[in-house]
Amino acid sequence: MEIPDPNTVGTVITTIIGIVVVWDIFMLWRSFELVPELGPLDNGGHAWSTTAEQEVMRHWSSIMSIAVMMAAPWILAGSTGTSNRLIITFDVLLFAHLVGMLMPKRYAVTRTHLFTDGQVHEWQGLRLALKQPRGRIMLHRKGWGVFAPLPLGGEAKDLSLARKWISAAMANNEEWNYLKDLPFEEE
Repeated sequence: MEIPDPNTVGTVITTIIGIVVVWDIFMLWRSFELVPELGPLDNGGHAWSTTAEQEVMRHWSSIMSIAVMMAAPWILAGSTGTSNRLIITFDVLLFAHLVGMLMPKRYAVTRTHLFTDGQVHEWQGLRLALKQPRGRIMLHRKGWGVFAPLPLGGEAKDLSLARKWISAAMANNEEWNYLKDLPFEEE
């Protein structure tokens, strides 16, 4: 069996990473369009944003994975003969992806949907994780297997409020109307 040209394989992988980076930029832009205002929502629910520090806490394992992915090609480059220019391009794209991950995000909980990372999720496709990590809310996307975790970041007060709205939305009962009438959101 003939081994494929390492530069061809590297080009394909780098192109895929480039597509992911462009997609992430689009989704980051879209999140500001989907969640234009922060705070209490008109029909109940809550919208909030994070800081870069909170996004580091939300994505700490992915940050470590990206660091390994940036270093690995350099270790293998000598034995595979992969172009340094291709590896540099790959690393620049991964770094751009990392910067996008760490940019502050906007979230919103409505009665029917969760808005996160520029995406819209219906509640029936989500479930709360049994074990909740500190400083985040962990949801799971049903049917996504290992890609199921969907962490939400933010300040403690925003996450506490979001947990209440998420529980009410997932229960799909009168608790939503009860929360909507409470003045605690205006504080």
